[in-house]
Amino acid sequence: MSALHTIQTARAAGRRRGGVFAGWDLNAKDAQCIVADASGESFPQKNSSPGRNRALSIQTTVTIPGAETRRATENGESVARPRWQGGWLFQRGKRNPVWIGRFREDYIAGDGSRKRCERSVVLGFVRDLGKREAQRRLSERLAEINQGRHKPETMLAFERFVLERFEPNIYPTQRLSTANGYRWTIRRYLLPMLGKLALPQIGTADVQLLLSSLSKKIAPRTVLSVRNRLRKIFGVAKSWGYIAANPADEVQLPALCDVREKIVLTPEQMRGLLAELPEPHRTMALVAVLSGLRRGELFGLRWKSVDFSEGSILVCESNYHGQQSQPKTRASRRKVFVDSIVLEALRKIQPKGCDPSGYVFSSGRGTALNPENVRSRVLYPACERAGISRVGWHSFRYTYATWGNATGENIKALQNQLGHTDPKVTLSVYTQPQPEAQRRLASKIAEVLLPVAPKSEGSEEIAVDERLPIQ
Repeated sequence: MSALHTIQTARAAGRRRGGVFAGWDLNAKDAQCIVADASGESFPQKNSSPGRNRALSIQTTVTIPGAETRRATENGESVARPRWQGGWLFQRGKRNPVWIGRFREDYIAGDGSRKRCERSVVLGFVRDLGKREAQRRLSERLAEINQGRHKPETMLAFERFVLERFEPNIYPTQRLSTANGYRWTIRRYLLPMLGKLALPQIGTADVQLLLSSLSKKIAPRTVLSVRNRLRKIFGVAKSWGYIAANPADEVQLPALCDVREKIVLTPEQMRGLLAELPEPHRTMALVAVLSGLRRGELFGLRWKSVDFSEGSILVCESNYHGQQSQPKTRASRRKVFVDSIVLEALRKIQPKGCDPSGYVFSSGRGTALNPENVRSRVLYPACERAGISRVGWHSFRYTYATWGNATGENIKALQNQLGHTDPKVTLSVYTQPQPEAQRRLASKIAEVLLPVAPKSEGSEEIAVDERLPIQ
């Protein structure tokens, strides 16, 4: 028998017997449909106050499981009826007691079934809140549940959400390098600590505890990367309706500092390195330091993208682990102008009748070279022979940005050459201070002061003597 049919039958019975239809006992575990009249034995309903139904006698009682409790709308449709509750309010703690509000809340289990659990929330310190104010805050929290506007959260474990929902649906929309970065971070840092927790149970305090513990083991920028990936995961969970808020939005991060020094080569060091490199790796390093191309852009460069007449290189694709993909950002798709020395070096290694779609720097089989292999087998040994520190492919990009900034040209031109979306990245991250430029700046500032120094007899000799230590 359906719940709607039971209600209609009970109401009809009440009218025939001249009684009153009492309704539903919503506080009980199983809803009870009660039909009563004014004559008969009293029936004490479950969870009701004493004397509340003393004048009522039971004529018919039908027990329906709580999950099947329904009510009829004006259109005759049956929908789930919300369960009203006042919750429980109590104190916890001795030294700094707090008000705790406890209530029941529906949730969706991992198998899709709807269940109910008890949830506790901290409402505030007892020293700051009276009982009436604490009760008011609890009532505000229960308003959506009692009014039927609360949307049950899915109690899905973080590990299951990431592996079964996030990765299969989000990774195809990302670049391969980005997806690999997410995959490594998730398995290295996130799953060991958050994997078994349900998504709605992970709060800001849990995320803060994770980041604080990681900040003692890894670099601050790595902690920032972990936070950004975690915020992306929770953002997707929020947009898909698994959680109500993103717990990674309000966490505090450690102060950022550069642990690794960014290496910028001097012109003399670069000449020494080029002298130790064989072809085509010498031309590869020359193109890298005089164009500012990223590693993937350099190893994914094709002959059709080199315009010898215009003196430019069109950056329209990138190579990562042997797979071609689109450039990193919209600004990364650009035209980079290079000097004639770069074009001449490219002409020397260009084979006759080469395929325009072929790679500029390719293996014997015509495939793209592996950046890690070239760096470890060719570049590092050349650095040791040249007597300089080991440099990677990104060091050439830092060198190009630093040399370009020292020329005094427009920063916008340098930004476009590097393919940055924001010029702040060009200035704050890629350009590095040069000692020679700092010395010239110190001398120029000192020259501002010297002409206004008090002069006396033989002031010219004094001025010269004062400048000697500065030079």
